[in-house]
Order: sequence, then structure tokens, then C-alpha cells
Amino acid sequence: MPGGGRRLPRTVRSTIPPAVVPLIAGDMASSKYSLLGASLPTLPGVEQPPTPKHFPFPNTPVDDDLVFEFVMFLYTTIAAALQFLQLYRSVWWLPRSYNSNSVNFYLIDSHLVIFIMIILSRRLVYVFVCKLLERWTPQKYFDSTCLFYRIFLFGTMVMSLSWCAYFVIQNYAIINIFYLCYPVSVYLILFGFTITPFFELVSWSPESLPPMHACTSNAADIRAEVENLKSNFNGRMKQILFSSVLNAYYAALIPCCFAQNFVYYDISWAAQHVVSLWLGCFSSYAIHILPLRYCDILHRSALHLGYWDKVQTRSPVAHAWQEDTLWPNGSLVRHGREVYRGMGETNAAEPGNTTYSRFFNIFMNPSLVLASLLAVQVALVLFQLTLLLRSYFYWYNIVSVTLLLFFNYYTLFKIGRDYLISQKIYKTEQAMHSKLTNN
Repeated sequence: MPGGGRRLPRTVRSTIPPAVVPLIAGDMASSKYSLLGASLPTLPGVEQPPTPKHFPFPNTPVDDDLVFEFVMFLYTTIAAALQFLQLYRSVWWLPRSYNSNSVNFYLIDSHLVIFIMIILSRRLVYVFVCKLLERWTPQKYFDSTCLFYRIFLFGTMVMSLSWCAYFVIQNYAIINIFYLCYPVSVYLILFGFTITPFFELVSWSPESLPPMHACTSNAADIRAEVENLKSNFNGRMKQILFSSVLNAYYAALIPCCFAQNFVYYDISWAAQHVVSLWLGCFSSYAIHILPLRYCDILHRSALHLGYWDKVQTRSPVAHAWQEDTLWPNGSLVRHGREVYRGMGETNAAEPGNTTYSRFFNIFMNPSLVLASLLAVQVALVLFQLTLLLRSYFYWYNIVSVTLLLFFNYYTLFKIGRDYLISQKIYKTEQAMHSKLTNN
């Protein structure tokens, strides 16, 4: 037909393989083949990629929950006492001083102190009794016994905190009660109406799977495993952030909020005490809740997941991405209107899914995450050492920095040890994977 498009003969059209992806209208490759009247090239079949090899991971020591909670309770309690020392220190060394104590204890609200101690000690009390129940209670009744104990402890805490808050309000403005209850609203936003995260650092519902990795060649199972691990990791990160902020809030900030108007104190020093306590708690919770074995599970799952890199040109002939196919390294697939190249040893991720790309980039080498955490802890220790050198005129500042440094040294040791182990293992593993990929 004059002026019309040229139609292919029926015999030619029937030879076009159905597995070939139809390219976008106006694409150069599509126009070229249609003008020639020839069929699109037949794509080779997708070979099953080999399963990624994992290095055996050594058993690194991790603090027992009871030991960790005891150390954390000791650390936050000392930090709260040091903040009260900063606020209510006296001039007892002067010749005519009427106070023989180093702290003006009569200015400190005892009910406020009890309120803070109840919050800081909740997990230590819970874990200690659970250890006793684990020894004395039959295994089949242990979970239900812990549930009843958790409810009982929560009710006891609520009544005790309400009793303390009532007496605190008698001496302060009613608006101050919001300072005490503000973290409750944050908790409800993060965890909802469940009390388990209030007492347990690591917990998951019976409906969800525990964080485990299975070496499989089923792409759907790999993505399901990644979704489960991603949800578990997000829950742990929420616990790290909430617990560290809660400790710094009640141990360091609340004493400043309830200081009397006539009390003079160094605001900058009190502020750095809050920030230092938060960073110290954050690093300690992170290295305890995210141990090396757990990070290695995420790393192994990331190796199976792989990731896709978008190809800038729109012309190459590519396979249509299929969700049940495990794609090898270098595969070209078309998903939507874009073309992607598989960059992992195996690629089960959905092309263009930023969640999967972020998971792969973070956990492809967990030692980078530990390196960031190590840098934060080193900066904190160096900052406190600088404060110690500059505060030799003030005895209370020397006591404050020195006591907190002992705990931060211990956390620095654990982070540095884990980083050196993971960095050596993942560096060797990466070299092996690069060699296999190049071959």
C-alpha cells in the first residue's frame, strides 16, 4: 500500500521466537530489524549461576544479656550521678562554707531520682528474674511464665512511676510532667501497644521467622529471606536508637530539666554530657544487638540477592526479567522500560528496587559499617580525652570524664576487635569472589 508500513510475510512473522523481549516502539534495534524484514536474534538460554561460597566465620565472644544489662545499668547510673554532681556541687572547701558535703543533697528531689532509677534498672531486673525462671521453670511453661512476669513487672513499674510522678508534681509546675512522659509517645510510635520491647532488646513475634540464612537457588525464597532479615534488622535498629536516646534522656537530660531556677551550672558541659552519654550508649547497644554472627547472616543473604545496574543505552536486546529466575553475573534483562545488568554472582533482586539495592550495598561488606561505628567511638574517646586535659582546674569535671572513659574504652575494644576480624575475613572473601567472577 503506498505510504503505508511494510508488512512482513506470514512465514517470516511465524519465525520470530516468542521468548524475545519486544523492544520499545521507536527503539533503534526494533526499527532496524523491522526494516530488514528479518526476525530478532534468538537469545541464549539463561544458565544457572553457581551458589556463592561463604567463608566459615569464627565464634567471637559476646556478652551475656545479664552481664550487658548490669554494665549498662552501672554506666547510666554513674552518668546520672555525675550530672547531678555537675548541677548541685558545693563549695565545701572554702573556710566558711556551711556545707561539709561536696554535693547539695537537700536540693535533689529524691522522688525524681527514684523515677530515673526505675527506668534505668527495668531490663536488669527483668533479665535477672528471667534467668532464675529459666533454671527453675520447666521448659514448656517458661514462655508463659515469662509473659505473666512481664505483665506483673510492667504493672508494678507503672504504679511506682505514677507514685513518684505525683510527688514530683508537688514541687514543680504541671508542665514538667510532660518531660517525664514524653518518651511514652515515642515508644508508642515505634513499637505500638506491646510491652515486650520495653524489657527485651532482641525479640520477634512467634509469627515471624528468626534471622537465619539458607543457601538456595530459588529466587523467590531468596527475596523472602531478605524481606524477613530486613524487617528484623529494622526492628533492631529501632531498639538501638530508642534505648540509647531513652538512657541519655533520663540519665542526663531530665536532671537539667528539673533543676531549680536559682541553680547555676555550665550549660555547655551539661549538653556535652548528654551527647557523650547518647553516643556511648548507641555504640554499646549497636555492638551488642548487631554481633558479628548476625551481620554475617545478612552478608550471606546479600551475596545471594545481588543487585542490578541500570544500563544507559536503550538499544540492547535483553531477556525479560522473570521473578522465578536466578540470573548470573553480567545478565542483561529488561524490566519496565529500562535495561539492567546483573552485577552480583547471583541476582535474585527485582531490578530498580531501591530497597534491595540498599540492602546489598550495606551488607555486601559489613566491615564498612563497623568501620563507621569504630570511627564514632574513636572520636568520642578523643573528645573526652581533650576535655580531660582542658578541665584540670575543676575536680568534678575530671571525675565525670574519667569514669565515663572507662566504659567507652571497653566499648572501643569490642568494636575494634570485631572490625579487625570482619575486615580480614571479608577482604579475603571479596578477593575470592572477584577471582571467580573474572574467570
